[in-house]
Amino acid sequence: MAYTRETHAESFVGKAENIYEAVLVIARRARQIGELQKRRVDRHLGQTEMLEQAAARARAESGDDSVEIEEIERDKISFPKPIVLSLNEMVEGKIEKRYEE
Repeated sequence: MAYTRETHAESFVGKAENIYEAVLVIARRARQIGELQKRRVDRHLGQTEMLEQAAARARAESGDDSVEIEEIERDKISFPKPIVLSLNEMVEGKIEKRYEE
């Protein structure tokens, strides 16, 4: 089931100079969150790949294909959508925006 939340422009009053700035901040934060989620997925896939290689080596060393190695879980990793998280952070006042000078 999809998570929906009705958000109005009034939610951003005092959190950004205008609605365009709010959208920009939310989009940049969503991009950051997406990159963090991608790193977590990559790390998980790397660990799974290492376990698979270790299992293959154990089978090759024993010469028996029926050697039982602990079952490797291939869980589907799911995260909330980055844009939803960043929008919630903006509405709750958790995003700090800074400008380069």
